[in-house]
Amino acid sequence: MIRWMRSAQIAGGQTMQAIAWIKELQGYLKEKYDFKVEVFGDVFGEVGTVRWIVDYENLAALESGQKQITEDQEYWQKLEKTPDLFIQGKVNDVVMRLM
Repeated sequence: MIRWMRSAQIAGGQTMQAIAWIKELQGYLKEKYDFKVEVFGDVFGEVGTVRWIVDYENLAALESGQKQITEDQEYWQKLEKTPDLFIQGKVNDVVMRLM
Protein backbone atom coordinates (compact mmCIF):
# COMPACT_ATOMS: atom_id res chain seq x y z
CA MET A 1 0.00 0.00 0.00
CA ILE A 2 1.11 3.54 -0.79
CA ARG A 3 -0.10 6.54 1.20
CA TRP A 4 0.02 10.07 -0.22
CA MET A 5 -0.33 12.94 2.24
CA ARG A 6 -0.46 16.68 1.65
CA SER A 7 -0.29 19.05 4.57
CA ALA A 8 -1.00 22.77 4.55
CA GLN A 9 -1.17 25.49 7.19
CA ILE A 10 -4.44 27.44 7.27
CA ALA A 11 -3.94 31.21 7.21
CA GLY A 12 -5.07 33.19 10.23
CA GLY A 13 -8.76 34.01 10.25
CA GLN A 14 -9.49 31.61 7.38
CA THR A 15 -10.37 28.42 9.29
CA MET A 16 -14.09 28.27 8.45
CA GLN A 17 -13.55 29.18 4.78
CA ALA A 18 -10.72 26.64 4.50
CA ILE A 19 -12.84 23.87 6.01
CA ALA A 20 -15.71 24.64 3.62
CA TRP A 21 -13.33 24.55 0.64
CA ILE A 22 -11.72 21.32 1.86
CA LYS A 23 -15.12 19.62 2.10
CA GLU A 24 -16.03 20.86 -1.39
CA LEU A 25 -12.81 19.48 -2.87
CA GLN A 26 -13.12 16.23 -0.95
CA GLY A 27 -16.64 15.70 -2.32
CA TYR A 28 -15.54 16.57 -5.85
CA LEU A 29 -12.70 14.04 -5.83
CA LYS A 30 -14.95 11.33 -4.40
CA GLU A 31 -17.71 11.96 -6.94
CA LYS A 32 -15.55 12.36 -10.03
CA TYR A 33 -12.71 9.89 -9.36
CA ASP A 34 -13.97 7.77 -6.44
CA PHE A 35 -10.90 8.88 -4.45
CA LYS A 36 -11.39 8.33 -0.72
CA VAL A 37 -9.70 11.44 0.62
CA GLU A 38 -9.44 11.50 4.39
CA VAL A 39 -8.85 14.90 5.95
CA PHE A 40 -7.29 15.41 9.36
CA GLY A 41 -6.53 18.56 11.32
CA ASP A 42 -3.74 18.78 13.88
CA VAL A 43 -5.10 19.11 17.41
CA PHE A 44 -1.66 19.29 19.03
CA GLY A 45 1.63 20.33 17.48
CA GLU A 46 1.05 22.53 14.44
CA VAL A 47 -2.54 23.52 15.21
CA GLY A 48 -4.15 24.84 12.04
CA THR A 49 -2.41 22.27 9.88
CA VAL A 50 -4.68 20.21 7.64
CA ARG A 51 -3.64 16.87 6.16
CA TRP A 52 -5.21 15.19 3.11
CA ILE A 53 -4.55 11.46 2.91
CA VAL A 54 -5.25 9.06 0.05
CA ASP A 55 -4.26 5.39 0.03
CA TYR A 56 -3.36 3.64 -3.23
CA GLU A 57 -2.72 -0.01 -4.01
CA ASN A 58 0.72 0.71 -5.50
CA LEU A 59 2.88 3.43 -7.05
CA ALA A 60 1.30 2.89 -10.48
CA ALA A 61 -2.14 3.65 -9.02
CA LEU A 62 -0.75 6.80 -7.36
CA GLU A 63 0.78 7.93 -10.63
CA SER A 64 -2.47 7.25 -12.50
CA GLY A 65 -4.51 9.15 -9.93
CA GLN A 66 -2.15 12.12 -9.93
CA LYS A 67 -2.21 12.21 -13.73
CA GLN A 68 -6.01 12.29 -13.75
CA ILE A 69 -6.31 15.26 -11.46
CA THR A 70 -3.44 17.24 -12.95
CA GLU A 71 -5.19 17.10 -16.32
CA ASP A 72 -8.56 18.15 -14.83
CA GLN A 73 -9.28 21.82 -15.53
CA GLU A 74 -12.17 21.92 -13.05
CA TYR A 75 -9.81 20.67 -10.32
CA TRP A 76 -7.36 23.49 -11.11
CA GLN A 77 -10.19 26.03 -11.01
CA LYS A 78 -11.03 24.81 -7.51
CA LEU A 79 -7.39 25.19 -6.46
CA GLU A 80 -7.38 28.78 -7.71
CA LYS A 81 -9.94 29.60 -4.99
CA THR A 82 -7.32 29.05 -2.27
CA PRO A 83 -4.70 31.82 -2.49
CA ASP A 84 -5.75 33.39 0.83
CA LEU A 85 -6.83 30.21 2.65
CA PHE A 86 -3.38 28.71 3.22
CA ILE A 87 0.02 30.13 4.09
CA GLN A 88 2.30 30.18 1.06
CA GLY A 89 5.32 27.93 1.49
CA LYS A 90 3.54 25.83 4.13
CA VAL A 91 2.37 23.03 1.80
CA ASN A 92 4.17 19.70 1.90
CA ASP A 93 3.58 16.42 0.02
CA VAL A 94 4.77 13.05 1.32
CA VAL A 95 4.52 9.58 -0.22
CA MET A 96 4.84 6.62 2.17
CA ARG A 97 4.94 2.88 1.75
CA LEU A 98 3.47 0.41 4.24
CA MET A 99 6.29 -1.56 5.86
